Amino acid sequence: MTAAGEEQIDIVIAWVDGDDPQLKQKREQYKKTENVASGASAATRFASNNEIYYNIASIIKYVPFCRYIYIVTDGQQPPFIDDFAKQGICSADKIRIVDHKTIFSGYEQFLPTFNTRSIESMLWNIPGLSDYFIYMNDDFFFNQHSTIDDFLAAKKMIVYGFWRKNATLLTKLRYREFLQRYNGKQLQPKHTTAQMLSAKILGMRKFYEIDHYPHIVDKNILKEYLLSHPEFLINQIKYKFRNIAQVNIITFMNHLKIQKYEVILKPRLPLNYLRSERGLEDFIPNLQEESIKYGCMQSLDLLDADSYQTIANAMVDKFSAYLPASLLSAAPSSKSHD
Repeated sequence: MTAAGEEQIDIVIAWVDGDDPQLKQKREQYKKTENVASGASAATRFASNNEIYYNIASIIKYVPFCRYIYIVTDGQQPPFIDDFAKQGICSADKIRIVDHKTIFSGYEQFLPTFNTRSIESMLWNIPGLSDYFIYMNDDFFFNQHSTIDDFLAAKKMIVYGFWRKNATLLTKLRYREFLQRYNGKQLQPKHTTAQMLSAKILGMRKFYEIDHYPHIVDKNILKEYLLSHPEFLINQIKYKFRNIAQVNIITFMNHLKIQKYEVILKPRLPLNYLRSERGLEDFIPNLQEESIKYGCMQSLDLLDADSYQTIANAMVDKFSAYLPASLLSAAPSSKSHD
């Protein structure tokens, strides 16, 4: 429980059920209207393998300073999400579903979108959102107890990462653009490139690279910049799938804060990171490692059935007291893998 008077902030999670037949059909329909990079529309990018429930359970267990959990979706809702409140795991108003139509209010012409970078660029538009909030992908989770001091100190954001120069990545990008003019293939919108571009557009020659952690966000500095630079905002949200022209908006916001000296930069943290088969051997013991505060499980749908079952069992064991009984009885054995 949070002590009386202790500051609370919200957590925002972007979620999609890529197995939804209606969403699949809609996604395929719009893929035909854009020259989409293969990695931007791969099925694994939209897959859901119960990560959202582990994520929420980890917040309830380890993040006492969280006020509300906002789940941003496209006309969807995780099937067991209401059971957290029904079974007394959290209060009735703790978890709130926010539709894309809400966050794109005033910009509805850019919907539907299947683009995380577009969605992230509009999170500031969630009604009632705290001035500072934590943003997480649905495959992130808190691995150990967290305090607000991990994210904010004297109203300065704490950002974990490391400096990198733009030059090498920019040279590679220009070379890729040169090749594209001959092969016609859309450039892959790489994560690190989008971070580099977020600094370059602000006139910075280096960028502070961040990893797959929960990230603290200043809603107001982002909102004010985007609304005062409408062309930049539109360029961020007009693509229905990830595009090389987009920046990483979280890193962009970090650089805005860096330029105002409103951030505390700290070295990157250890991460319990499972990326398909890579990291499988270390992932389970690291669930109990107190020095590792955050975790990320990418592309669980690409694991073989036995590996998936092992990971799912370990996550259930870690968070069983904070997971709905309906989920425990339905998963992980009900999840099929080809």
